[in-house]
Amino acid sequence: MDGRCQRCWGSRNLANREVDANPRSDPTVRREKVILCRHCADAAPSDSLLFWEVFMRFGSTRELLQHYAAESEDVALQKLCVERGLNEREVLRRARGIQSAEALNNAAKKVNSFLAYASPYGYDYVEGALQVRNDEARVVTLIFRRYLEGKGIAKICQELNREGFRTKTGRAWASQTIANILSNPVYCGLTRANGDVKRGRHQPLIEVDTFNRVQNEMQRRIRRPDQRRDAAPQLRLEDYDN
Repeated sequence: MDGRCQRCWGSRNLANREVDANPRSDPTVRREKVILCRHCADAAPSDSLLFWEVFMRFGSTRELLQHYAAESEDVALQKLCVERGLNEREVLRRARGIQSAEALNNAAKKVNSFLAYASPYGYDYVEGALQVRNDEARVVTLIFRRYLEGKGIAKICQELNREGFRTKTGRAWASQTIANILSNPVYCGLTRANGDVKRGRHQPLIEVDTFNRVQNEMQRRIRRPDQRRDAAPQLRLEDYDN
């Protein structure tokens, strides 16, 4: 999906980031460029092995645990090491920073930050699958409808907050949260698994045509010419039948 964060699909606040190359790939390549949004860039681990083998493959702790049918991060990382031919002790040492009690605590906080999980607004995870949460789903459809009616993101925030709606964490709505919802293909029925985008098993909340119209409208409303594209990337579900 061109023009999106290579980790979370976000289409706003993107930048080409230069990172240490995957230590398991071509040894002559020292640095690589990836497209990341500001949030993912801020959350990314500095360790290159964890960056490529965990952070860029899995969008959340839950995704990691689901993929390896594991009950804890340590068990999932152990299975990852077997699958990828990695040194288990070295990966766990890097992930947990086992050098001192202070380093361990700091590393655990770091791991939790870049693997932090939150259900997409509009859904809850039930037995490992996304299930529609009706009260939130109605808000998602309202957000898309208001945007296509011509309301700006700030105005939509004001309406939701005025009506007493809150985000999944119980906070007031912010513009970036609305923008993330408007650009997230999960609402069309797509999902991420092992770093790949494919059709999910969950019920879509938004029609593909509606989603694509919103992407076009978001491009049209960009004021700075240097940030505007000729056309927004269009979503086609048949591209993800795999």
